[in-house]
Amino acid sequence: MEIFQATDKLPASDDPVVLVIGKFDGVHKGHQYLLEQAKALCTKEEKLAIVCFTPHPLWALRKDPAYQRAITPDSAKFYWLEYYGVDKVYNILFTTKYAENSAETFIREHLRELNLRHIVVGESFNFGKGRDSDVDLLITLCNERAVPVTEIPFIKDRAHKISSTDIRAAIVDGDFETAQFLLGHPYFIEGEVTEKRGMHWLTGMDEYVIPKAGDYDIMINSEQKQIKIINTDRIVLPEATTPVRITFNTAK
Repeated sequence: MEIFQATDKLPASDDPVVLVIGKFDGVHKGHQYLLEQAKALCTKEEKLAIVCFTPHPLWALRKDPAYQRAITPDSAKFYWLEYYGVDKVYNILFTTKYAENSAETFIREHLRELNLRHIVVGESFNFGKGRDSDVDLLITLCNERAVPVTEIPFIKDRAHKISSTDIRAAIVDGDFETAQFLLGHPYFIEGEVTEKRGMHWLTGMDEYVIPKAGDYDIMINSEQKQIKIINTDRIVLPEATTPVRITFNTAK
């Protein structure tokens, strides 16, 4: 999978692509369905590409503390996107300056050098300054290049759309059964281990959503262990294994 970091205009490419646009925090079941539908639109010569954003717009614009950390920071997001069949990722640095771009600028300038064959978005998609631009405007702008647009309806759990907000809340509450059900894959965090005063501490996980304080059964590099979370910045590990991937068990 190719990964391109961008601040505005995306790099030129002759590769024909079906492009999906979204935040993709968590790469949850809703995102997976979006990718599946987009992949089905690809011909043999076309690649599946996405445009996503880092950090979360609600953190970039409002400094909402609930969105300072991600369900899937970039490394985890890219892992799952490749796992679900994405060929190209255009990851845009979302800033207050970037948020000033209009929908017209985004479509006519930032996507201009891509060989677009189709654009796929989720239901009620909004983009551009003030998020006041909808799918109808996207269709109008893409018609200028004869690029079709498909709006994919939400998939739902018990009549509610699957959302990153609900997954985030489940993780913070330590409810990994619900989190994994909504995600469609296990939740993990990664970091390095340091030793201090005879204890092993996980560091470098400040981009991840961290569960509330408590003891948790987890898998560390495929082995069953237990960790103690003291707060969002202090996690005690049973041993000094580094680098480490911690996958949370679903049993409550």
